[in-house]
Amino acid sequence: MAENRDESLGKSLVEIGIITPEQLDQANRHAEENGVSLVQSLLRLGFATAQDLARAAEHAPSARSAAEAGEKPATAEGPSENGASERERPRKRRARRADGKASLDSYEVDPEALRDVPKTVAEEHMVLPLQVSEDRMLVAMADAGNVFAIDEIRSRTGKRVEPIEIDEVELQNAIDHYYATRARSQVSTAGAATTDLEMSITGSEFAGEMDQKLVEMLDQAPVVAIVEQIMREAVRMRASDIHLEPGAEHVRVRYRVDGQLMTFTTLPRDMHRYAISRIKIMGGADISETRLPHDGRFATEVDDRPIDVRVSTLPTYWGEKAVMRLLDKSSALVSLNQLGMNQEMMKAWEKLLHTRQGMLLVTGPTGSGKSTTLYASLHTINDETKNITTVEDPIEYQVAGVNQTQVHPRIDLTFANTLRSILRQDPDIILVGEVRDLETAEMAFRASMTGHLVLSTLHTNDAPSAPTRLVDMGVEPYLIGSSLIGVMAQRLIRRICPRCREEIEPSEMELERLDLSADQAKKIKFHHGRGCAMCRNTGYSGRIGVYELMTMTPELRRAIADGANSSELRREALRGGMRSLKYDGLSKVNAGITTASEVITLLFVGEES
Repeated sequence: MAENRDESLGKSLVEIGIITPEQLDQANRHAEENGVSLVQSLLRLGFATAQDLARAAEHAPSARSAAEAGEKPATAEGPSENGASERERPRKRRARRADGKASLDSYEVDPEALRDVPKTVAEEHMVLPLQVSEDRMLVAMADAGNVFAIDEIRSRTGKRVEPIEIDEVELQNAIDHYYATRARSQVSTAGAATTDLEMSITGSEFAGEMDQKLVEMLDQAPVVAIVEQIMREAVRMRASDIHLEPGAEHVRVRYRVDGQLMTFTTLPRDMHRYAISRIKIMGGADISETRLPHDGRFATEVDDRPIDVRVSTLPTYWGEKAVMRLLDKSSALVSLNQLGMNQEMMKAWEKLLHTRQGMLLVTGPTGSGKSTTLYASLHTINDETKNITTVEDPIEYQVAGVNQTQVHPRIDLTFANTLRSILRQDPDIILVGEVRDLETAEMAFRASMTGHLVLSTLHTNDAPSAPTRLVDMGVEPYLIGSSLIGVMAQRLIRRICPRCREEIEPSEMELERLDLSADQAKKIKFHHGRGCAMCRNTGYSGRIGVYELMTMTPELRRAIADGANSSELRREALRGGMRSLKYDGLSKVNAGITTASEVITLLFVGEES
């Protein structure tokens, strides 16, 4: 039946002059080789648009014969291929806009179709699933020739996609409307279903131990599905953190995507208690204590991807706030050349990594990608000839061939104590998750002086501040000067969306904040993202690192021993050839990777020269 319909459609396209017989043959071969329908083949090859296909379908012999017999033609809105009628629903006359595109007013939107395609996918590709049958899905698209969107939907649903081209503005409004309506429906259902749960535990007295009855009921309540959906969408949107924030009237759910917080949805106020309790149960925290902060962690899978989740709760005026940090193990281990370092800096860092002994530090604020850089560094030097041992809190990602140890302060398994034991394990390379105190710092530096390469992280704003931060901790300057071989400082900045990137002129304020003269600005090309469906109209998609590498020189070692401050060390490092964070950021601006505003926001430009 499908073959007859494709044949009929192909003949109609040739008859009305949309394609040539040669193009039809080519499209049929492409469809057979790639396992797609003739419609998809024609769209992919660019031989026909959705409007052309709709016009040809009206002239196809099968459509005419059906019309003559008083039957509906076998289109996406008619009977399915096996002859069975699809869901009974009112049929509307297919309206057309003046520009030839279909109007959504002509179509009923099936809630089952919305369930199969998440809102994140719909917004990313500007699509709206309209109707679904056993083996196909009718989809409204801003660009009916967008094969990436079609492939994404087909891979998610396993159904053949039949596109209809709709005006982008109309489609965006429809996406917002239908998905918001569906979300409200889900939340209302869940809220109504939790009424019995609320009544059954109202008045319960929590006294130190977890109420097992509550735990069992939460495991069965609809709130479980809500929490799972929140996590699932966060992973699909590449969020690093999920925030559940209670308020007077509702609970706000926000995701941190590419370093920026965005509101995903809101939950009814009466669901707050159950959602937080469910999260605390998953994280192994005590749900009976709501007056104190809690920390926990658990592992889960989303779309067959292993995810580690770190949970933190904090009591606020309106109740407990929860933050879940998501660690996607499937995308953790990257190589150095994927981080965004320029070739000169990457070669210098790799040279330091192959040094037999010394201390290497990666610095930056929380969330700047320090752990990712350390894991990428280990990946570079990890081979069977080396004994690599780590002490971490927590172990974020498991690395094959590396001996990793998790600290447990409650049983006195601290960084310093673990480091003492590691030194008796004949290590070649030691990774210390973070230098947090004097004892750990001294142990790490002494290990770096006795034939070991030690890698660790430190919280400082830039590379030259690392030695002074260590001195403030109490580490002797002579230990720092003799053992430290390099410091890498870094930040994460957002990438411009490649689909809507365009060159612009910088504003006077941007030039002033970047401390650039008009002549200097002429040597740099500035770009921004116009905003499109691919980047959800933010102008950005993904993040990349900005780096500065301070390699120790005799002059820097003498300055550290003489008690130089961070400003003096910075001047000396720049004289020695260090490229600053600002320099690296501007080079990425010039390359069209990021914007001037990102560099201004994330870098301490006032302290750089």
